[in-house]
Amino acid sequence: MLHGRVGEQTRIDELLEQAREGRGGALVLRGEPGIGKTALLEFAAEQATGMRVLRTAGVEPEQDMDHAALHRAVQPILDMISGLPPVQAEALDAVFGRARAPVADRFLVALSTLTLLTDAARTRPLLCLVDDGQWIDQPSLDVLAFTARRLAAEPVAVLFATRPEARAAAVLAGLPELPLAGLDRTSARLVLRERGIAADDEDLLLRTAAGNPLALEELPVRVPSAGPRDEPLPLVERLQEAFLARLPPAADARRLLLLAAADGTGRRDVLQRALPSAAELDGLHDLIHVDGPTVTFRHPLVRSAVYHAASPAQRRATHRALAAALEPEPAEHDRRAWHLGQAADGPDEAVAAELEHSAERAMRRGGAAAAADALTRAAQLTPPGPDQARRLVAAASASWHGGDAAGAVERLDLAERVDLRAPPAHVDAILLRALIELRTGNPADALRLLRPALAHALNGSPDTAIELLMLLGEAGYHAGDATSWREVSEAVERLTLTGDDPPVVLLRLTRAVARVRRGAPSRLTAEDLATIEQLTEPGRLCWAGGMLYGLGDRARGRWLRRRAMERARAVGAVGTLAWVLEYVVLDEMGAGRYRAAEAYADEGNRYAAETGQSTLSCWYRSTLAVLAAVQGCDSDSRELAESVLAATAGRQLLAATTQARRALGLLDLASGRFEQAVGHLRPPEGPDGAAHPGLVLQNVPELVEAAQHLGRPELAAESLRCFTDWADASGSPDLLALVARCRALTGEGDVEGAFRRAVALHPPTDGPLELARTQLLYGEHLRRARRRSDARPLLRAALETFEIIGATTWARRARDELRATGETTSNATDDALAALTPQELRIATAVGSGATNREIAAQLFLSTRTIDYHLRKVFQKLGISSRVELTRFQLVDGGLDATDALADRADRYGTETSEID
Repeated sequence: MLHGRVGEQTRIDELLEQAREGRGGALVLRGEPGIGKTALLEFAAEQATGMRVLRTAGVEPEQDMDHAALHRAVQPILDMISGLPPVQAEALDAVFGRARAPVADRFLVALSTLTLLTDAARTRPLLCLVDDGQWIDQPSLDVLAFTARRLAAEPVAVLFATRPEARAAAVLAGLPELPLAGLDRTSARLVLRERGIAADDEDLLLRTAAGNPLALEELPVRVPSAGPRDEPLPLVERLQEAFLARLPPAADARRLLLLAAADGTGRRDVLQRALPSAAELDGLHDLIHVDGPTVTFRHPLVRSAVYHAASPAQRRATHRALAAALEPEPAEHDRRAWHLGQAADGPDEAVAAELEHSAERAMRRGGAAAAADALTRAAQLTPPGPDQARRLVAAASASWHGGDAAGAVERLDLAERVDLRAPPAHVDAILLRALIELRTGNPADALRLLRPALAHALNGSPDTAIELLMLLGEAGYHAGDATSWREVSEAVERLTLTGDDPPVVLLRLTRAVARVRRGAPSRLTAEDLATIEQLTEPGRLCWAGGMLYGLGDRARGRWLRRRAMERARAVGAVGTLAWVLEYVVLDEMGAGRYRAAEAYADEGNRYAAETGQSTLSCWYRSTLAVLAAVQGCDSDSRELAESVLAATAGRQLLAATTQARRALGLLDLASGRFEQAVGHLRPPEGPDGAAHPGLVLQNVPELVEAAQHLGRPELAAESLRCFTDWADASGSPDLLALVARCRALTGEGDVEGAFRRAVALHPPTDGPLELARTQLLYGEHLRRARRRSDARPLLRAALETFEIIGATTWARRARDELRATGETTSNATDDALAALTPQELRIATAVGSGATNREIAAQLFLSTRTIDYHLRKVFQKLGISSRVELTRFQLVDGGLDATDALADRADRYGTETSEID
């Protein structure tokens, strides 16, 4: 019976009832050792009527054993793995050592676990109990936390019990919590009376235990009141002393307890192999439980007390004995290597090599955190020299891939203090530190790290060179640094690039873009393009797509970036997907698919936040501000933009700030506040006064328009010159159309001829916003010249396009212009899809393309039931009742497919507008 826990029991009952009703969730019980967390988990198990119960617990010696706690949790349902989608089944089989497979992304492992648990809950609700969360290995804790956050539409409840340590608190942050305090005095007295404590002794124990149930049950009646220097002992130390006082006097029994404390397997046969002359386990019931072949301690504090009471020499000898006991078992080679590492006293290259091999196996299983710990210990045991630094850099890389940026930086700092001058560790360390800084800190600091390494990287392998140039290009863009792109351009010109290996071709592609931006021919061959189309790695596919975009080959560039997204989804690489979606969003915006762009930006922002990539998160929010501005959500746009500007203050995130200012500039331009628009749209200033060309050229057409309205064309003259050079060199029709429009606005030469050229060059179904804006500006020009009848077809065409693609801000302006010509207009009917959230729109799109709920769940890293839950909301909002009915909305790429409507509009208005010629 639990005393004094009525409120906590009620909260647990509510969680279980919600799970039974299909509205699952999680609860974190947090409190000091002995406060009653495990007792509440046992209460939950007793109350779980009609539910399947899975259990796991952290074990201190297994903190470095990747996915150990997760494996214990799902052990009863391992046979269901074969029913998962193949890529998910392979991921779990790999991390549990059931099959040899490529490294699984940690988010793919988490998604696979979510699917496994929700599949297991199909027949009856599921309760997962997780005890001692502070000692759970990092990969298991990450997976369980990921799952717990995605159970709102599942009959699954997860109950965590953990001490208030920082590591577990950080991973479980955001989940509902139930802090546990000590028992009230009345309840504490009941515990003591059940124990048979005399009334005369109650007050002393009540004061000492401070309501801690374990202390009330375990402390001796006469508690020592002071420790060293007459200071009161902390409660945990008092409890450990109480347990130590119960240790048997026999040396064999004490050695056996120490072996059990250091072991972590709980296997009786391992303990007896390690100490054949051990005393009988059955005589130690006061401290341990023996359940057939399994040995466990009565409480984690007993294990901790036994282990830490031993001397360092005794602990090393114990680990050595356990390593020897595990030697006959090939399946336990990683645990044996760990014990050897704990047994070593000083440099030992043989043990260090074993630990390095163990780390390699852990990485193949997706156990990055375990690999990082193994490599760090290997480095500690490595004699001074290059191998020590190399292992520390590898440990840092494993930490980063495991989502621990702080741990990665700490290990890089250690490597620098050892000796980091020898290649390739020197360059690898710089690339990793720069990547961490780029994604989580200040991109300008990443540039400062990369520049000195440029010469080393270019003299190395093409793989290293392209990795450095990709980082340099991305960091330069986000920092708004003009010099970085010039350095990339100059670097690739110095390289001798022969052969058709993909890294070499990517370097040639980068060189081609650099030449085009200087106004020179690209000299890229058809063979190079064919090789690029065979790429499979998401990061390189995305880089190649960006380079082709810079060459003016936008269609192929978009195709490559979409393929990069599909590949990242297929392998579950969420960290890479967060980066790739940045470019897919830009492509959707360029194609006028703003609802699709919004859905991808929302998704990318969630992944960026989950993977700790704050630089990307700022960029996504600034892009959502631009999308809100175009779609007429003025207050949302302004709020988002201003929040980004506040978040980037002090961090040189020029790409995000430029995008945020673009949102504000578009709002001002559409509303006729031209002076404010020029202020927001003016080219940003980089750290050396100049800015990255990608940012300089981004707002040129809008800047030219605002400057002309102000009567100050000189404000945009230099930007227009750079933009014209780029367009001429690339030969891209859509860029040349924008140049023609800008020249028409400046009033130089044949204005109407320039407008007609711009309209003719714009592809009607690619980049529809820019075509419609050109038609709007041309129509405004004709109306001001009192040619109202000529202006109307252009303004009608612009208005219809704006309405089709959802560019509400510009639609309002086109409608006002049409009214000024004397034509009556009415507001377009509301788009039914506008009621959908970005996530609902992504799900509806996938359903419209024929994907099953299970396939959509894999794409979006959600459970199948969650997809079903959102799909029911989609049906309700759209007023439909079946998947088939979604096809009438022509959903493509996350939003209403405007292609057919735009093509039809082009056919209808083509003849009408041609009469102006």
